[in-house]
Amino acid sequence: MGDSTLKHLLKEYEQKRSWALLDLENRKEELYRSCPRLQEIDSSLNQFAFHTVKSILSSTDTNSSLEDLKRKIASLKAEKNSIIAKLKLDDSFFVPHFECTKCEDTGYVKENDHYELCSCIKQKLFDIDYNQSNISDLRNHTFNQFSLDVYSEEINEDLYHSNLSPRDNIQNIKELAHSFITHFDDFEEKNLLFTGNTGLRQNFLIGLHCL
Repeated sequence: MGDSTLKHLLKEYEQKRSWALLDLENRKEELYRSCPRLQEIDSSLNQFAFHTVKSILSSTDTNSSLEDLKRKIASLKAEKNSIIAKLKLDDSFFVPHFECTKCEDTGYVKENDHYELCSCIKQKLFDIDYNQSNISDLRNHTFNQFSLDVYSEEINEDLYHSNLSPRDNIQNIKELAHSFITHFDDFEEKNLLFTGNTGLRQNFLIGLHCL
């Protein structure tokens, strides 16, 4: 998986985020057209918020003027909430509809004072790698679907070069693979090496490990 793949995904994320923000603006504009009073209230709230900060920072303004601004803001917010309730709009209307609410379609989340790739983009990177691996439909082929019935119980040393039947042999392989997965985080666990001619389903067993 090269850096170009990640850069391409991050570019897609940037576009998705822009679309979500644009969609919010379009929804707000449509709402303002249908209810101009809401736009008037929002404009007034923005102005009052600026004046409130200015009053706090200015030593010339009195406490009474600051309290007056707070009362006006509270009154406008109450009117706005009343209008929104009558229009039956919920809070989700006024926020961007990001595909991933965790990273807000940036591809990154903050963890312990640093940023790292979000789980959503990690999954996309895995899916791309998975699709490029030429392993198909492994999600429908797990240990739960693994059947020993398709393997013969006949012992034929001349044919199989083993004193085990194909069924006993694959049972041993399955148990080894399952043990490897179960103890995957154990640093003492030995690795698995899959060998054989093309078409013998090594990818199937590797896929079981990945799942």
